[in-house]
Amino acid sequence: MGYQFTRRNLLQAGLAVGIAGVAAGCSTAGSGGSGSGSASSGASHMVAPVDGKLVVGLANGWAGNSWRSQMVAEFKYAAENKYADDISRTIITDANQSVDQQISQINDMISAGANLILIDATSSSALTGVVQRAQEAGIQVVSFDNAVESEYNIICNTSAEEFGQIGGEWLAGKLSSGDEVFMLDGVSGTPVDAGRSAAAKAALEAKGIKIVGNAAGDWDQAKAQAAAGNLLSAHPNVKGIYSQGGSMTLGAIEVLEQRGMTVLPIPGEGYNGFLKRWKDLRDSSGWESIAPSQAPSLSVTALDYGIKALRGEDPGQAPEVKLDVITQENLDENVRPDMSDAMFLPTSLPDDVLNELFG
Repeated sequence: MGYQFTRRNLLQAGLAVGIAGVAAGCSTAGSGGSGSGSASSGASHMVAPVDGKLVVGLANGWAGNSWRSQMVAEFKYAAENKYADDISRTIITDANQSVDQQISQINDMISAGANLILIDATSSSALTGVVQRAQEAGIQVVSFDNAVESEYNIICNTSAEEFGQIGGEWLAGKLSSGDEVFMLDGVSGTPVDAGRSAAAKAALEAKGIKIVGNAAGDWDQAKAQAAAGNLLSAHPNVKGIYSQGGSMTLGAIEVLEQRGMTVLPIPGEGYNGFLKRWKDLRDSSGWESIAPSQAPSLSVTALDYGIKALRGEDPGQAPEVKLDVITQENLDENVRPDMSDAMFLPTSLPDDVLNELFG
């Protein structure tokens, strides 16, 4: 979740083209079509079309929270069901936040004959070389979530800046100029974290809100709970908290309740544990929040664009991806009181898969 490259960023930059587990197995592609050669259409984000079934790699930079686990599960379910006629085999890797390891894993996918590689990157810039190598080998690359800043891949993303702006503007609207807040950040150095944080900060400061501290919560409930506790001790007069992740918001709420404090205004995300707590607080006290949500099924959207590109359809280098927003008005349509806290909404997975994943 560093800085996220979006369509708006690219236009501002004046670029001519838009930029925005363990291995499951390795062998050569079983495609009946041509998987070699560089892009023939002149569009550097595209490669030559491929006929027949595809070998698809998912290079995950990190699998340290339930969003990432669900993201991989959404990909696997779609590959085995919706896209079963298009895919012969998948290769799934986890780089454990290591840039070098992810580069090595992507190189292995290239050697293994992958036709399509999806990347949730450890770095927006350090993977540009291996992405170009894959593209020049005739392999379609699509990066998503934490995207690679390269013209040699399709970038499939919601806007991290829009996410941060929505939460920041909502929180500023609940406060008065001069009020103090602190911020709970995601994983430092990732494009999503930097994009969300910068936009939220700008939205808050534009309304005269003072940001008195911040800490990395890694989109993790326990880490955010500890960080929120430390920040509350250092800044007891804050009137709100900006959180860029639903599990982190839940952790902050638990700290406030444990200390007997009023639950402050805090934006969240489509994390079911947070949504359930939000519903309880809304029903008991009228507490309000907002939850922009980048669904874990973003991996499926990336898969869809990648397959379309390999079948000769150009989706553009940075196709628009909708950012879902859960509000006070549509909370009941999205929360799942009967399901695990750990899942994210909206989701395309059936209940039996969700129960198996989070049970």
